[in-house]
Amino acid sequence: MFDFILHLIQRDVTRGVAGTILLKVGSGGLAFAMFSLAAQTMSPSGFGEFATLLSVAQIASVVGLVGQELLLVRFLNEYQVNQQTSLIKGVLLSSLSISSVAMSIAICAIAAVATIRGEWWVLTVIVCAFAAVNAGLMLGSQIARSVVSIVMGEGNREFFWRVAVVLILLAIFLRHGRLEPAVLFGLITVAMALGLFVQIASIARALPNLRDVPAQSERSRWRWSALRFWIASILEAANQYFDVILVYWMLDSATAGVYFAASRLANIFAMLSAALYTFGARRLPSLYFSKDHAQFERTLHLMAEVTALCVMSALPLVCIGAPYLLRLFGAHFADQQSVLVVLAIGTAVQAAGGPAAAILQLTGHEGKYIPIVAANVVLRLLGFVVLIPWIGVLGAAVSATMSLALATIALNILCRRTTGVDPSILVLAGFRSSKIVTYSVPTAETHE
Repeated sequence: MFDFILHLIQRDVTRGVAGTILLKVGSGGLAFAMFSLAAQTMSPSGFGEFATLLSVAQIASVVGLVGQELLLVRFLNEYQVNQQTSLIKGVLLSSLSISSVAMSIAICAIAAVATIRGEWWVLTVIVCAFAAVNAGLMLGSQIARSVVSIVMGEGNREFFWRVAVVLILLAIFLRHGRLEPAVLFGLITVAMALGLFVQIASIARALPNLRDVPAQSERSRWRWSALRFWIASILEAANQYFDVILVYWMLDSATAGVYFAASRLANIFAMLSAALYTFGARRLPSLYFSKDHAQFERTLHLMAEVTALCVMSALPLVCIGAPYLLRLFGAHFADQQSVLVVLAIGTAVQAAGGPAAAILQLTGHEGKYIPIVAANVVLRLLGFVVLIPWIGVLGAAVSATMSLALATIALNILCRRTTGVDPSILVLAGFRSSKIVTYSVPTAETHE
């Protein structure tokens, strides 16, 4: 076993995956510290309100990007492999202009709903600013990941700005200060804006000289891909953030805060999935489009080894330590340890499924991916309606876990059938397809 682990960590792909996982785990640890300190410096209802507004703003950011962040991952890799600088410039300009207009509409929608509900105008302005900056980081991280590095992309999106926020919250906590949601949103927004500025500067330096390059476009390809990515992104955002909003609506703000805390802790496995997606989005598309099938399969196999090791070691720790982890948010959180255990099982199953969603989206099969995510959302909502009145917030966790497990199984079956590879940890037991199915890139007329 020792020799196997030593051999594993000496591999280049393993180091890349491990580095990405460490970045995600570090970001998750800072997020955990940030939310824990926020819960300790707010009232239960105030923290629940913050969690709900955060979920609303995150969904607005996804809606406002209209799929452009995934579109860039998909086409920047293809154009870089083929050295098509004119199309690189075209897709960058197109994505920036479309997302800017759409995000402005999304912000206006938030402001209109908040005004109708009679929300405090200062809080409304700050939440809108947060949504805009968050969308900028989401879009910029995809560009930075492709043209600079994973550290610049994901570091500025999730890691570096959280350090400053955690230090300030820690100082407030040690002085026994109290926070309101508007103050915390303002602090986070300023820190994220600084990260976005650094990200933009690094991208400008790393991009090839595009000043004298004529911009070309493949509007028909971009339009339909962006539409499918947008629908998929909205459905994924609903899976991740709409739960808290529904718990807030069906129960109360304090319970929404409890569910939010448990879901953030269970995200240790979602972070593993996100790390695999991040690494896969950086490495797999170029291997796939250059038809390096041997290296493509080898990368997936090594990613599965790292995933299996992480899931098998972390799941028992989370289940045993559930009450102690929840107590870090406050004494009344510890009573809901069963919610954390159930959610952790669901996210562990998702992580064990590997980067199936990323492979489907980044290899041109995003249209087949959408129905599964849509079914996941419908099943989860039905489960909420049936189970929450019966067993309360635990019903929300059970519904989330069951729908997530079914969606993971369906995505892996679809991935094997369409791409010919098995991204899950089952590949380690020999359950793997024999041939990669090559995606044929559709031709399209280009225009200046």
